[in-house]
Amino acid sequence: MAKRPLTPRECELVVCSLYVMELIPFEGIMERLESITLRDIIGPVARGESTREQAADALDQYIKVRRRRFRNVPPEHLWSLDDRIEQEALRMIRKRSPLSAGEKLQPKAIPHEMGDTVEMKVTEIQDRNNKVTLIGKVGNVTAKLPVANRQAYKGNKTISAWITGVEKKPALLHLSTSDYGKHQPSEDVKAAYATAVAALRRYFEMNELPTTEEVDLAKSLFQRMIRRDQNDWFTVYVAMGRPQLDHVRRWVKVIQMLARSLRGDEEATQQLASQEDRFFKDALLRACKAAEKNFTS
Repeated sequence: MAKRPLTPRECELVVCSLYVMELIPFEGIMERLESITLRDIIGPVARGESTREQAADALDQYIKVRRRRFRNVPPEHLWSLDDRIEQEALRMIRKRSPLSAGEKLQPKAIPHEMGDTVEMKVTEIQDRNNKVTLIGKVGNVTAKLPVANRQAYKGNKTISAWITGVEKKPALLHLSTSDYGKHQPSEDVKAAYATAVAALRRYFEMNELPTTEEVDLAKSLFQRMIRRDQNDWFTVYVAMGRPQLDHVRRWVKVIQMLARSLRGDEEATQQLASQEDRFFKDALLRACKAAEKNFTS
């Protein structure tokens, strides 16, 4: 697949980063920079008014804020925005304290993630279409727990369960008391999973074509994390490093294009080439590498 060339802003960001790391001299950089923001960040270093560590932190904050603030901007346009937009991002940086390692720009509305074991206080029992669902609270967050036998939970005010799904708007937790999803596949099945995921990674890293069988199996691994319809879906989710499900949905679409392309669909081949940098490719590669490691260890 064709690689997207760096935008002028990205090139300037790379050069400034190299200067801050003392890998290239400062002479000549400022005269060539068009970005007012980057001038504001590295200029004080050259004048001795700030340290390289401070500049490195400012660059890191700038990248994080820009990605978050302009998350709806297509990746190929993210670093081609004009100076006015850059200055807006810079003002946002100065308004907030530096981010600590691993901190998100926005606090999580739901302090739980899939797999966590929680205690739900039951507030209501719904019985609709012969399906019984317990409604309750985990802290301040609403939770739902489908049950097979209403009488088994009659009188229980607190139930221990694990989280199988998280919805942010509105905030809602899906719970389960069964181990469905946590099944550990056999070693042969794990080896097949690792082979399929490795083939997918080699395609996106080195354009090495996988077989249709490998792509179909890799696609099924990503789909089961969305559908939660296989008894090892959560095992696969953990093995892949707990990827964001919004990312996984995009990956499934791209892998489906790849499968059609391998079967001779020219339209799918053209669509696949246009998807470069639009489906969180780096995150996909991290998930594939994590799965390879976990399924072969």
